[in-house]
Amino acid sequence: MEAATAAFTRDGFKGARMRSIASDAGITIQLLTYHVKNKERLWEMVMEHMLAHYELFRTDTKTLPQDASASARLRRLIADIVRYSASEPKLHRIMTQEGAQPSPRLAWLSEKFTRPAYEEFVALAAQAQREGSIRSDIQPERLRFAVVAMASVPFSVSAEYEYFTGKDPFSRGEIEQTINLILHMVFED
Repeated sequence: MEAATAAFTRDGFKGARMRSIASDAGITIQLLTYHVKNKERLWEMVMEHMLAHYELFRTDTKTLPQDASASARLRRLIADIVRYSASEPKLHRIMTQEGAQPSPRLAWLSEKFTRPAYEEFVALAAQAQREGSIRSDIQPERLRFAVVAMASVPFSVSAEYEYFTGKDPFSRGEIEQTINLILHMVFED
């Protein structure tokens, strides 16, 4: 899984080669294809692994009661997105490649994993607008993409971030500052 994740992150789906993945994993191509059949299935397994980790991460961080305000739940969701992005920066790199053009992989990924998270965010943002904590002229759908970008980019381009700022984006302090920046930009209060 590590070799496949590295290959898909570095080379994208089209550039990744099963033979290279097998070699990097220290196994034969025959053994790899016996277990995963083809590159498409291997890619799906990598994504399932990454996104299952997100669901476990969210389960661990869902501590607010369901009757909490939409604003409080959205704040928690944004913090979760940032913290998960810091823990799994490769996901954003792969998502950026896959989201650039329509493909069966994008459709599979969207329907199997990202749609529920997208819909949860948009619904919470709309509710937070009705509560008056987010400006009413911001489209919740656009806000979701802006938040994901702000939450993910410092970690997916960590070398550039550190080069220009002199700070490690993965440090606890930088992660918390990223959360605070996004919350400050999103919420009116």
